[in-house]
Amino acid sequence: MNAVDRDAGDGLGAFYDDLVQHNLAPLWEVLHDLVPRQPGCRAGPALWNFSVIREHLMRSGDLISAAQAERRVLILENPNMVGESAITPLLYAGMQLVLPGEVAPCHRHAQSALRFVMEGEGGTTAVNGEKVAMRPFDLVLTPSGLWHDHANESSEPMIWLDGLDIPLLQHLSSGYAEKLDEYSHPETRPPGDTLARYGKNLRPARRVEFDDALRDQPLFHYPFSEWRESLDVIARSEAPHPHDGIRMEFTNPVTGGSVMKTLSAFCQLVPKGMDTKAKRSTDSSVFVVCSGSGSVKIGEEYFHVHEKDVFVVPAWNPLSFSADEDLVLFSFSDKAVQDRLSLWFEELF
Repeated sequence: MNAVDRDAGDGLGAFYDDLVQHNLAPLWEVLHDLVPRQPGCRAGPALWNFSVIREHLMRSGDLISAAQAERRVLILENPNMVGESAITPLLYAGMQLVLPGEVAPCHRHAQSALRFVMEGEGGTTAVNGEKVAMRPFDLVLTPSGLWHDHANESSEPMIWLDGLDIPLLQHLSSGYAEKLDEYSHPETRPPGDTLARYGKNLRPARRVEFDDALRDQPLFHYPFSEWRESLDVIARSEAPHPHDGIRMEFTNPVTGGSVMKTLSAFCQLVPKGMDTKAKRSTDSSVFVVCSGSGSVKIGEEYFHVHEKDVFVVPAWNPLSFSADEDLVLFSFSDKAVQDRLSLWFEELF
């Protein structure tokens, strides 16, 4: 229905004015926006150059300490959503800096988080007391409700991408955070324990009597050395998919599903010289270029991408790649939420 002409003399304008006084509103005026004919997203495509982000991160390191900031992070804010601290309506992304000798203190929160390492070795993340050594392009999870802290025991800066479901939990009014009394969580298991138990296509034959909080989410480290090799092995044995190249999903070894209940994560190889066919889907995605260069078309916009660039693909925007060199990509999205609600679908062109 078209907007009402309040001067038409039919009484409808006065009726609308009266509705406002009683906290009522006519559905027919907004129905097409609330229940659209096809999916859409108010976020826009955007690209962040890592060298620019890094320059500003290092400046922040000169101006504010890790203790002052608790988490020294620059938010990757969607240009269509200024002031909302979000990269898409359901996803948050930020770039975090931990300088040599610093500790980002232990806390936990309702929000699920992933860390994708961009630079540095010798940093650690501890999840419920188990330390993980962080290396470039490793994926490290800090699931909802689990204690975690970060430290940099090296002589070089550690930088990683944070991906969280903060906007989703804001919509659900279900967020919380809690600080541990100690700066770092006491060690509960030796480094690499959960990776040995769950990361080699294995799981304990009997129930493990350690922290029950990890029972449904035991694996939180996915090393680059392992997932990168998998892409290469698959690329040698099968032709790339016309829309994806070689694309794999990181999974929870207990459920076989997404790495976390609200976030999905993927790795991808688009071979040199390949132009993928366009596709679009109902989830929004954040991508990192791990290596290679090429171009990406998102909707009607083209971006040339290089190593460590970050870009966002909002829901229902057609996406295609053109690889000048082998393009190795990491991405995370809100597909996990849509899968659980049986809402996710895609369209291939």
